Amino acid sequence: MSLTMGVERSAAARREASSVEAVRVLLVAGGGGAALGAALRAEGWCVVRAGSEFVPVAREFRPDVVVLDGVPADVRERLARLAEVLPEVPVLFVSGDGARAVARVRALVEAAGGRTPRLVVGDLVMDEDAREVTRAGVAVRLTTTEFELLRYFMRNPRRVLSKAQILERVWGAGTEARGNLVELYVSYLRRKLDVGGAGAGPVIHTRRGAGYVLRAADAG
Repeated sequence: MSLTMGVERSAAARREASSVEAVRVLLVAGGGGAALGAALRAEGWCVVRAGSEFVPVAREFRPDVVVLDGVPADVRERLARLAEVLPEVPVLFVSGDGARAVARVRALVEAAGGRTPRLVVGDLVMDEDAREVTRAGVAVRLTTTEFELLRYFMRNPRRVLSKAQILERVWGAGTEARGNLVELYVSYLRRKLDVGGAGAGPVIHTRRGAGYVLRAADAG
């Protein structure tokens, strides 16, 4: 069996086992939101904090719920913009009570049936349920492993991911695969997303000595 066939089957076998991912919470708070953020993270949720300009962050992070700790200026206008970008995402207003906020977030997520299946980073869109990817509205055909690798990037936008992290998440702990395999599959993705696709610019960037990061093409 070739190395490529082996890793494809390995990724497919792990897909079901890793189907439950952390709930993504966008916490909009001022300087006093650290305690609430810690309480939400203690639940195993992925929490990103933002200030008053939270709409661009929400567009890229694709949260399952937005939690507002306090009311920022011009909140009505900003919430209207958020509703245009992510109409299905619930917004929760809290007053800093960590335990109560956690309970309310959990209830919202359970009522919604868990995480949303659609990931968006700029003009790159992934439907996790249909296992379809588009860039600027053009379909991008990916193998199983390419899809899993891109999904990991899209669930961690603007975060530098090391080769070791990618190997463990995509190919599994204890794998005999090496870092050059990550380089190979990143090159496959780049070829399809940047060169052969309809995108206006690259979305996967190399951070020498650190790993790779995915950003919207217009994010700078």
